[in-house]
Amino acid sequence: MDENQEPGQHPGWSAPLGGSPGYYDARNAGGAPLPQQYVPPSARRAPTRRAGGRGGWGRTVVAAAVAGIVGALMILLAMPAVFGVNPYDLVRGKVKRVVTVEKPGAIKQASSVVSPVQGASDITSIARAVTPSIVNIDVRSEPQESPFFSTGVQEGTGSGVIYKSDGYIITNNHVVAGAQDITVTLASGQELKASEVGADPENDIAVIKVDRTGLPAITAGDSDNLQVGQLVVAVGSPLGFEQTVTAGIISALHRNLSADSQSGQATVLTDLIQTDAPINPGNSGGALCDSNARLIGINTLIASQSGGSEGIGFAIPIDTAEKVADDLIAGRSVSHPYIGIQGQTVSAEIASRYGLPVTEGAYVAQVVTGSPAEKAGIKTDDIVVAADGKPVKSVDDLIAAVRKKKVGDRISITFYEGDSKKTVDVSVEEGS
Repeated sequence: MDENQEPGQHPGWSAPLGGSPGYYDARNAGGAPLPQQYVPPSARRAPTRRAGGRGGWGRTVVAAAVAGIVGALMILLAMPAVFGVNPYDLVRGKVKRVVTVEKPGAIKQASSVVSPVQGASDITSIARAVTPSIVNIDVRSEPQESPFFSTGVQEGTGSGVIYKSDGYIITNNHVVAGAQDITVTLASGQELKASEVGADPENDIAVIKVDRTGLPAITAGDSDNLQVGQLVVAVGSPLGFEQTVTAGIISALHRNLSADSQSGQATVLTDLIQTDAPINPGNSGGALCDSNARLIGINTLIASQSGGSEGIGFAIPIDTAEKVADDLIAGRSVSHPYIGIQGQTVSAEIASRYGLPVTEGAYVAQVVTGSPAEKAGIKTDDIVVAADGKPVKSVDDLIAAVRKKKVGDRISITFYEGDSKKTVDVSVEEGS
């Protein structure tokens, strides 16, 4: 999600150190033989010799003692080997313990310990699969001259996603709008000149093309079945740092936001994916991918007081981006469903000040003459509170509900006319 440019996980990832724990025998860590007891010289006895053949009995006792010691040593060495343990490892304290978990009615199985770095492999595999399909986009606009002001050469940086292997690249409209010169840098570092195929400011999607085939096109996913909390990875050129990978989760879905366009007018972007994956200026037009390295969104906006990532970024769902891109590549006009209402959001303060019957909704400031809304009987000063039975709490909600329709569909609009609540069906037409 961003401007002119990651850019957004949250924080950067650092793999914890791996390695197996060491084991040692605390009772004899050095493996050195314990010292024999020291006997003072004054306590030593001189050997004595008895007559009468008693020397043979003494030798028997010594032999028996030696045999016992030898036998004990053999058992000590043989028993570990019987159970698959190296006697040398046993002496040095290197025997590894195998913990078993017993379940009722089940065979005992050895438990496994998961490495603390194993989870990082998910991110690295996604990065390996996705980064070859992400490009850096540098744009250059010629100076503008007038009697009242003059601008120098305008330059900017953004990101793009290789959509088709024959050179078609998806990016944001605000990345390339007004550019006279577009340079694409592939993941390999190769620079190529690009031309604009088409753009749709209302959805902030543009398609550019380089004269090259055999490019690594990204795999598109499905943005209809996303869930809050699932892992996402953003790849782009935040602040000009190419091929930057950040990770986070989906923080929210179906966000509607107003963003300033190149003309200075506010453009409402609907059904956006919100993520805490760090996104910064330069990430615009880059990829937001799921855990299977599939493209689920095009990063476009950040909400920030500082101008940098604050963990609130937004992406255009791939289902919307693909539809727009396919129309632009085919040379078709991008469809913009329309009913002809212009309005503003009702707040509790406005409702109290003007004595409105509701504290939330879309106040109808103007109805376009001859529009579907006028034909259905909606007038200025009405307040729309629901579309197809779902609450409308703002003008953005109403726009989002209409845009989800196809030209030729009908949408049910519930509104207040004064204190009277009404519901009408409105035909959805193509916007001008």
